[in-house]
Amino acid sequence: MTGHYKPDPTRFAFDCFARGDLASAEKSFRDILAHDPAQPDAWHGMACLARARGQNATAIAMAGRALQAGGLPASRSARVHITLGLALAAEGHFEPARAALSVARTLQPADPRAHAASAEVFLLLGQRKAACETLEEACALARDDVEYLTRLGEIYLQDGRPDKALSCFDRVTKRAPRDGRGWANLGAAFFESRLLESALQALEKACELRARTGATLNSLGLVQMALGNLQEARLTLEEALGFAPEDARIANNLGTVLMEMGEEETAKRLFSAITDRTSGYEQAQARFNHATILLGEGEFSEGWQEFESRHRLLNTPQSSPAWDGSEGELPIVVTAEQGLGDSIQFLRFLPLAATRRPLRLHFPVAALVSRMPTMDHARILEPEGPVAGEISLLSLPFVLGLAGQGGTAPYLEAASIAEPRVVGLCWAGNPSYRFDRRRSLNLEWLEPLQRVEGIRFVSLQQGNCPEWMEKVSLETPEELTDAVGRCSLVISVDTAVAHMAGAVGRPLWLLNRRGGDWRWKTTPWYQNVRQFRPEGFLPEAWPPVVEQVAENLREWAQQQPS
Repeated sequence: MTGHYKPDPTRFAFDCFARGDLASAEKSFRDILAHDPAQPDAWHGMACLARARGQNATAIAMAGRALQAGGLPASRSARVHITLGLALAAEGHFEPARAALSVARTLQPADPRAHAASAEVFLLLGQRKAACETLEEACALARDDVEYLTRLGEIYLQDGRPDKALSCFDRVTKRAPRDGRGWANLGAAFFESRLLESALQALEKACELRARTGATLNSLGLVQMALGNLQEARLTLEEALGFAPEDARIANNLGTVLMEMGEEETAKRLFSAITDRTSGYEQAQARFNHATILLGEGEFSEGWQEFESRHRLLNTPQSSPAWDGSEGELPIVVTAEQGLGDSIQFLRFLPLAATRRPLRLHFPVAALVSRMPTMDHARILEPEGPVAGEISLLSLPFVLGLAGQGGTAPYLEAASIAEPRVVGLCWAGNPSYRFDRRRSLNLEWLEPLQRVEGIRFVSLQQGNCPEWMEKVSLETPEELTDAVGRCSLVISVDTAVAHMAGAVGRPLWLLNRRGGDWRWKTTPWYQNVRQFRPEGFLPEAWPPVVEQVAENLREWAQQQPS
């Protein structure tokens, strides 16, 4: 005897929902409730429909009806709690959402969906460690589900943990080797880990696998820029902008490439367009980039004002009101926000600031202020104590109303004197800087300098140095000052050592990448600076420059007293 198979109405309705046929799903759920108004699965289905339509308040009410009806086994009750938790989170009720999802995980600890949903709520609560741990559980339960792994990798990248992100995205590409998005994410993680060649390979593979999107090309352009392939980076970022014309992040990166290539006017127009049409972080980035062009051109009045946009980028918390440059006897605390080179460069503005207010100094090179002969040291107070406001070293020229860079005269005194024929060498900057490869030199490229006779070389580089250089202690700012003070000449890449040479008044031969930082462009900041630049943008363009430096060093040595 045969008969017609009748599918379970609830399963049929959820199948319609899964296919995206919301109208059929709603009709089926309503038919079920018409016959049984307390049917919990149907109320859960209606809650799912409400969530899909963005009606989260309704979803909360309907999930509540499902739970009130009772009779659900633990597995299905857990699903209702997941729906309830997600709806509560969407309405901004984060703590109740966490509680609902905690119940779901207790009822069904092997369900990865409960863990993944909890992770999103932990993020909303600012509990990022708990979010990662919970999402790790979801990945383990779902046997490295690609979506869960991708989400976890994204969080690790946002949190500045590229090693963890690399692990996640590597697992994604192994699970789904033809998924271009996975390769694009892996490339971005390689880039943040400064593994540039691996990043290039991964991003090129992503493009081959139909992930040639604006986001992928933006990452690829950044990698090409870091490698010194600026013409390729420009073309890549222009293509990326074609995919996403309104993406200010891509436009800012393209403008940066144009600046490096010497096309400042084109970059200015691009940054102005971003500033006009956006707000928030990307607008601040465009204003900051524009500021560096202005300052490099010597347009200081507007440049210092635009330079203040960096506060939006750094998001540095302040414990006191920002000082406006006004005079008074209530002290001001002075802080620093970036690298040692910036701090050394901007120390020059402290004596003028001290004429307006007593100062408390809270920055790493504060001890150098005792080496400033033009400073009224009675105006420098103990670091701790009450203050009326605070200011960053880099904001001093703006609040002081300066229309220049404060002159080129030295402003630091070393405890040592220049020794004849002693040359200080610094060949590399901080490797954590994403474009450091274009700035820094390989140690072996310096070998032509070793062949110059009659020179004693001092290493001004942290860490080990070759035997043909004298190693000195550089543990404190004062030790760096005195080491530089011993030198009759300093040869350095663009890093803190170069600024120290200028501040102390020692002749500087700057090994500056093509394009280079705004500080070394039109307006001089220091006396007696000579720049040596490569012909091209690639790091491999440096060896001929070092040969040129060696030849000039021979001539310099011949002119020095015996």
